[in-house]
Amino acid sequence: MPVPTEATAPKILIVDDQKSNVRLLEHTLRRAGYLEVSSTVEPREVAAMHREHHYDLILLDLQMPEMNGFQVMAQLQEVRATNPVSILVLSADATQTKTALEEGADGFMGKPLRLPEVVARVQSMLGRH
Repeated sequence: MPVPTEATAPKILIVDDQKSNVRLLEHTLRRAGYLEVSSTVEPREVAAMHREHHYDLILLDLQMPEMNGFQVMAQLQEVRATNPVSILVLSADATQTKTALEEGADGFMGKPLRLPEVVARVQSMLGRH
């Protein structure tokens, strides 16, 4: 498979209120070869960011203050109609899996994250093998 350039690389957005989680995921995905990795600790910015950047995948924490991951997915619903994006939900509460999938998530991973699994799930969701 050809090496992706910035023009062809999948665009990934990480959304988590914990800066340490964001840094860890950014580092892990970049080491795995993903060139276009963005992040925010402000869930209210996600829909506007997606409208502007057309992400291929959003890694979304569910438990955030002020605006949780379910509210972010609700805001993304309208945007996803014209700019499709896959959403991988991250949560320490495994009981939220069914609800997250019903609300529009395409995948669910429990916290604490196992980084090799994160990379494998991202590859799978982006169609890279």
